[in-house]
Amino acid sequence: MIWRPFHRLRGGLGARLLVRVLLFSVATTLALTLSQLYLEYHHETRAIERRMSEIASSYRQSLGEGLWNLDRRQLELQIAGILRLPAVRFVEVREATDRGDPMVVSGGVHRERAAVSHRFPLFRPGDGKQEQRLGVLTLEATFDDVYHALREKAVLILTGQGATIFVVSLFVFYLTHRLVTRHLTAVAGFLRGYDLRRPPPPLSLHRRPPTDKDELDDVVAAFETMRRTLERAYDNVRESEERLRDYAETGSDWFWTTGPAHEFVYASEKLQAFGTDPRELLGKRRWDFADDVATEPEKWREHIAALDRHEPFRDFVYQGRGGDGEVRFVSVSGTPVFDADGRFAGYRGVARDITERRRAEQMLRDREQRIRDAQAELARVTRVTTLGELAASIAHEVNQPLAAIVADANASLNWLAASDRNLDRVRDALEAIVNDGHRAGDVIHRIRQLATKGEPQKVTVDINGVIRDVMPLLRSELQRHQVTARLELADAVPAVLADPVQLQQVIINLMINAIEAMASIDDRQRALAIRSASGNGEVVVTVRDAGVGIDPSTVDQLFDAFFTTKSGGMGMGLSISRSIIEAHGGRFWATPNPDHGASFHFALPALR
Repeated sequence: MIWRPFHRLRGGLGARLLVRVLLFSVATTLALTLSQLYLEYHHETRAIERRMSEIASSYRQSLGEGLWNLDRRQLELQIAGILRLPAVRFVEVREATDRGDPMVVSGGVHRERAAVSHRFPLFRPGDGKQEQRLGVLTLEATFDDVYHALREKAVLILTGQGATIFVVSLFVFYLTHRLVTRHLTAVAGFLRGYDLRRPPPPLSLHRRPPTDKDELDDVVAAFETMRRTLERAYDNVRESEERLRDYAETGSDWFWTTGPAHEFVYASEKLQAFGTDPRELLGKRRWDFADDVATEPEKWREHIAALDRHEPFRDFVYQGRGGDGEVRFVSVSGTPVFDADGRFAGYRGVARDITERRRAEQMLRDREQRIRDAQAELARVTRVTTLGELAASIAHEVNQPLAAIVADANASLNWLAASDRNLDRVRDALEAIVNDGHRAGDVIHRIRQLATKGEPQKVTVDINGVIRDVMPLLRSELQRHQVTARLELADAVPAVLADPVQLQQVIINLMINAIEAMASIDDRQRALAIRSASGNGEVVVTVRDAGVGIDPSTVDQLFDAFFTTKSGGMGMGLSISRSIIEAHGGRFWATPNPDHGASFHFALPALR
């Protein structure tokens, strides 16, 4: 049972800890043992040195006597006694004499390189006279005993310490497994099987709860905090992903992915709902099956260039065919994708079938065109109706130059028939005829413009010139209703981009309305003012009358179709006028005057 964790963790943290504990303990034990052995070695060698000095001092006198008496037997006995002392291996007594055969007595084994070798002089025993040198005592000692003792001691220490270290290391290894590594293994197993999609129960350690929390409790608490944070983040990401998927599916019909060469590598199954098998797109590029590549080459050239530049694109519309052969319009949007090394990997995006929208847009454009045509026809009819109302005034404007032409022609004939012909007066009369003919032609030209059926033509227009052109058409109407017209035109008014015929229609309609509004006025002058001004990038025209004014309760209804305050009116004049001005990008409004009557205004964007 106890060896099971050792077997399971032989290659884990516990084994590495055991090896390191052993290495450290062995190194420490070796260092301490060597230090101890060195101290003992030093002590033993010093003891041998002292012993040799003690031997010399103890035996020097007796050896001196034996050498003085030349008593070899005595010397040998003393040398034998010295050799019995520890570490002494060789002793020699040599006579100091001039004879050729000095006496030498030795014992033990002489070595060429002894560990310790000392020579001590021997003297004649003192008798009160001066000492006489008799010979030399040589002592040699070895450290063999020291080495042997130290070796035995080292073996004993290392054996005991090694066994202790091994047992302690195994115990440390077991405690490490019991207290740490088995819990780390449990945490690793928990993390290995952890799945955010199916969160397991909270992590707990299978051990007796400690009295005070330790590091493992801190690790578990930190992991539980991280786990809860991850689960909340995962829930948020999943919710966000579902929300984005809903948005994407709501805003698009299918998804697609292309590779580095812009070939399709994926198309979602929802494409089948539009009669196309997604597998048919794989390996093809968008322009390989589009129908409008030949008819719109510039559009496709720009699109392909943007793809080669790896730029995102949005709402690129092209024409293709569904599985049933029907023409379809597709809008695609895409974003470039890059791998971890920054290399271009293709595009990923969405697509929508906008065929029905295109058809609805076309129907709407056709309907709007029909409405514009109807409005134009209604405006023309209104102009013709206005011309009918102004028939007397127009006839007067045409009759005046015609009557002048007839008078000038008769006078010219009379002058030519006289005997004294006055050619200068004839020339003046003929020039007057030409001028009156142009005048009548201009009136007829303006009438023809108002009555002609055609599309609006926007050109650069001088608004003051348009106002002046209208005045001759209404001069007789003004005189008939005893209305005084006054032009208050600003100088250097900017030009506007407009259809001059439609502007004439608006001004004529406003002036006729003003004349009719003053028809019942007898207590004050019937005055009409036409003003032009500019400012804030606009040209403003105002028609001011001194009539009955505007009922405040009907101001908001004045420009509605078929609304009228006149007994015989149709209620179309102001509505058409406002439509014309708004079609030119302008504004149309009415204000009551502080004293009498009302003012109608329209503003058009000024050309810069």
